Amino acid sequence: MNRIRRSGRWMLAALVTAVTLMVMIRTDFWLFGVAVVGLWFLVPRIRRKGKEPPEDSLLLRRLAFTAQAVAIVALAAQTRLWGVALVALTVLAAGHTTAYRVRHAPPRRLRVLSFVGLHLVFGWMAFGLFSGQPYPQAQVAMLAMAAVSFDLFRRLNLYSGMGIGLINLYVAATLSRDVSFAVFLLAFVGAVLAFLWRADAEDGLKANPVLLTVTGGRAARRGRWGRWAGFGGLAAGCVTLVFLLTPRFAGYPIVPPFSFQLPISKGPTSQVINPAIPLFSVQGATTADAGEYYYGFENRLDLSFRGGLSDTLMMYVQSPAWSYWRGYAFDTYDGRTWSVSNDRLTTYYAGRSGRFTLQDVPLDNVFVQTFYIAQNMPNILWAGGNPTQVFFPARELALDVTDGIKVGQSLQAGSVYSVVSTRETHDPAALRTARGLIPVGIRAQYLQLPDTVTERTRRLAVEITGELKNNYDRVIAVRDYLLQNIPYDLYPPPQAPDTDAVDQFLFVDQRGVCEHFTSAMIVLLRALNIPARFVVGYGSGDYNAITGFYEVRANDAHAWVEVYFPGTGWVSFDPTPGWTGSPQTGTVTRWAFSSLFEGVQLPELPLGEILQAGVAALGAVVRPLLALAAVGGGALLLIVALRRSGWRGFRPAKWRAGEHERHIIFAAYRKAQRDLHAPRGTAQTVTEHAAAHPELDDLAPLVEAAAYRPEPPDESMLAAARRFRVIRRGKQPAKR
Repeated sequence: MNRIRRSGRWMLAALVTAVTLMVMIRTDFWLFGVAVVGLWFLVPRIRRKGKEPPEDSLLLRRLAFTAQAVAIVALAAQTRLWGVALVALTVLAAGHTTAYRVRHAPPRRLRVLSFVGLHLVFGWMAFGLFSGQPYPQAQVAMLAMAAVSFDLFRRLNLYSGMGIGLINLYVAATLSRDVSFAVFLLAFVGAVLAFLWRADAEDGLKANPVLLTVTGGRAARRGRWGRWAGFGGLAAGCVTLVFLLTPRFAGYPIVPPFSFQLPISKGPTSQVINPAIPLFSVQGATTADAGEYYYGFENRLDLSFRGGLSDTLMMYVQSPAWSYWRGYAFDTYDGRTWSVSNDRLTTYYAGRSGRFTLQDVPLDNVFVQTFYIAQNMPNILWAGGNPTQVFFPARELALDVTDGIKVGQSLQAGSVYSVVSTRETHDPAALRTARGLIPVGIRAQYLQLPDTVTERTRRLAVEITGELKNNYDRVIAVRDYLLQNIPYDLYPPPQAPDTDAVDQFLFVDQRGVCEHFTSAMIVLLRALNIPARFVVGYGSGDYNAITGFYEVRANDAHAWVEVYFPGTGWVSFDPTPGWTGSPQTGTVTRWAFSSLFEGVQLPELPLGEILQAGVAALGAVVRPLLALAAVGGGALLLIVALRRSGWRGFRPAKWRAGEHERHIIFAAYRKAQRDLHAPRGTAQTVTEHAAAHPELDDLAPLVEAAAYRPEPPDESMLAAARRFRVIRRGKQPAKR
């Protein structure tokens, strides 16, 4: 039973360490980790049910409660569900107190109460899903752990309770977007490791060196550092296995992304539903207030509007590639506003695992972005690159005529969805030689210009492009003219009545915001018979190297241009100063084994890519382990230095008195057993062991005196132990 207990403790410690490192390097470990923890606690519980005695240690129970309480507070800090957390902590404290008091004879009604409470919690989650409660999965995680606390009678139950706390901590990790979560993570790990250490101390395996030697067995043979070496190897194995089985930045997810949201039942609509639109707004109004409302996310975009945006965090994006996050596009310009001329939708229905397949492409050519919505946003699914598949909690979604992805209702804070895309990348040489007829539908929809466009605007388009022979060079010339000759200004002069917005921007104001630069580029290109459209979305945002997320804020809302090239399709360009001129998808970061389940054979990969993937994987695994080894090595050197200086540690005087002297004799006894290749049996006393091995006759009395005599060994005993050498029968002692 002691061996089972020790194995359970070390496995839990190794898994906690693995989970800690995986959270730190932002790897999606959760399915593997939860499955292993669940199986490890479930199997021994089935096999040993009723055999383990009740846990009488009040300190162990307090440590287990502390670990669970930290997990609840961590989850509350991310969700702001402090009321639910207070209820969960109160019930958790009552559960631990009650379980401790009745641990020797738990009444049946208490188990029934715990069973009913757990089912009530799941019923509350179902109610929360339908009633719009915030974070129902987080609520059930906290309350379920509290409900089962009335059933924690044995030490194995306490292990299980901390395992549930680990799941709570994972839910908090999925909602955390900054390094403050590390405080809760370290506190939880500290409580768990303190529990494991105290459990070993109460079993007599670490705290008492007398019992460690006298009881013998495997623990005595391996020694203290052998057990820590075994734990380190097990933890390193868990980290490596978790990393290999759940690749980071996979091109295609082994486990499809999902959300705990209730699926959206409303059908998609071509209308933009923006919850941030003011209740009362005046077309063309000018405001100096900075808010979250971007007037480009509507059914029409009014170029006469003036206003700033705040730095409110709108969403987090986890992506292996840099990108703009595209929303949808406008095609019709009337001299003052942009709109969409056709409200036709192409509807797609959810397939297996909530997957919407927009187009079929080879899986080795894609990357995955996951969007975590922080504020209520329009009914638009933002996406980088060229979307091919979408994972979203809805029964249906649709593409509009401008390739925007629309759903039936606005995105609520806390929504999560994923998009699988191909990279948007184009070779300038190929675009320069692009030839072919432009489809009639493209010409009709994306060459439209109103009568308000002035003659001087048309002449400017010809002057900018001059004698250029291909459309790509013409596009670059128009873009660079705007970038180099007109400054960016968040508050340009008001739009004059009965004027064309592009004409006023180019020739009168000669300053403006991204909507003005984008409009001007489109009008100039259409004047040259080059199809173009007005795209709205978000810039990439700021990449946080610590968390691994792009942090997209309200003032990252943006507009840019898409130009049609025969044989290629739509290509993005950005004429706004301060932004990238060619907003194409960046390089996709792929790490080792990220293509393992994509049907790509390793021999088909270029050697350079294989080497790069291998180096990245090695760095990802080795760096955290080296950091852990450095901390452990430093602590070990400090302990050795302190012991050599005579430091005895911060222990009570009654433990400290004579411990060092006893340790010298016990160390001599252990060395003698190794020299004889004859370890003492578990059932043997020291005297019985010496009777079987007469070479120990002189050492056995010293060991028994050190183990059982209240007074510490004197100097003569220590000198005898230091002088002792094993002399095999029939041999002479070695000369000194």
